[in-house]
Amino acid sequence: MTTNNIFRNLFLAIILPIALGIFQTASAQTKIEGTYDSATKKFIPKNEIYRIYDFRDGLASFRTNDKKGIIDTLGNVIVPMKYDEIEPFMDGVARVEIFGDYPTHYGYIDKQGNEVLPVIYTDADDWFYRSMRFSDLIVVGIDQKYGCFDKKGKKILPLEYGSIGNYSSGLATIYKDGKMGCINKEGKIVIPIVYDRIKDFGPESSVVQKDGKWGIIDKEGKEILPIIYEAEIRFSGEGAITQLNGKFGIIDKSGKILIPFQYESIAYFREGLAHAILNGKHGFINEKGETIIPFEYDWAGNFNEGFVIAKKDNLWGHLNKEGKIITPFEYELTGDFNRGLSNVKKNGKSGRINTSGKIVLPCKYDGINGQFADGRMIVSINFPEGRKKGFVDEAGNEVIPCMYYDVKTFSGGKAQVQKDANGPWITIDVNGKEVK
Repeated sequence: MTTNNIFRNLFLAIILPIALGIFQTASAQTKIEGTYDSATKKFIPKNEIYRIYDFRDGLASFRTNDKKGIIDTLGNVIVPMKYDEIEPFMDGVARVEIFGDYPTHYGYIDKQGNEVLPVIYTDADDWFYRSMRFSDLIVVGIDQKYGCFDKKGKKILPLEYGSIGNYSSGLATIYKDGKMGCINKEGKIVIPIVYDRIKDFGPESSVVQKDGKWGIIDKEGKEILPIIYEAEIRFSGEGAITQLNGKFGIIDKSGKILIPFQYESIAYFREGLAHAILNGKHGFINEKGETIIPFEYDWAGNFNEGFVIAKKDNLWGHLNKEGKIITPFEYELTGDFNRGLSNVKKNGKSGRINTSGKIVLPCKYDGINGQFADGRMIVSINFPEGRKKGFVDEAGNEVIPCMYYDVKTFSGGKAQVQKDANGPWITIDVNGKEVK
């Protein structure tokens, strides 16, 4: 007999039966011997081939190789090792997975190990999504067609929907053939599938779109606001911005017109005023629809610290809430106020003004760092030989001339500066004196 034959017979007679015995024991195991520690909620198996995971509600998943099962605290095998993954239980059921060939397939089991939904689905709610749905229904799908079942495996909706959303105020959106509707927590279709869009329901109603127009419906599908508006109805407080006959206005929840439909654009109210555009010009209205800042500006921003940037005749300035000009319209650029100061630019040079329109830093700089540290802020000026940097104080005085190739921000009353590109870094104090 050859050496190869000897090893072959040895494998068939001894090794193969042992391997098969281990596999059969693992897959057909009904109990794992070991001890459960109720204090730590850990199960210590006598046989170290088992890996036991954390217990939840008296059950834990376990494995010996690539497959998982479930045991109780006595070591009884509730679910044999046949799944690639078992998620934690929620409301009495857990999602299970079998990898196999792509894609992964999913199903659900109960705490007795019964498959309430077979492992045939290519998509299924995981633990997180189930926690977000606020419903007892289980959403599953095959080839991007979705339906839902109850926790006992009863079919509630067939697998024919493009998506099934999360619940909001007791209703969830469903999508089919390009249209949307809603189901309740029992899976009953309560809003017909006829809408282009359905926003999340509030306590009583939702904004919807149908045939390109917008309106509001209640939880029974009854129209609260007719579906006639040309832009999404966006509530802020008691009013909603929308569009009718090509113009924007504001309505309340009953459809009463609060601000007439006459504007090309309206923004949300900010600091008591709303930015609007009328006949191509920018202005501001209050919540009564009264014009507070006339529509005579080419551009306007939003109010910040009680002031707003505006543009007129290609020059920039600032207005207050009464429409009074604070910063005269003589600058090439202005910024928002920050702590009472705004950057401005004139004749190509930058400076700063305060909320009274007073110049606190003359427009002579090509760069402003923007932040004070130890009462000093970096500024720069472009010279023929290149840009030079220095420092100004909070009163706008240039206390350290723009004579340095580079500087760093002050910290602890000191800053590092460099006179030339290849020169050494030296340390100066807040008055520009060289220190160690």
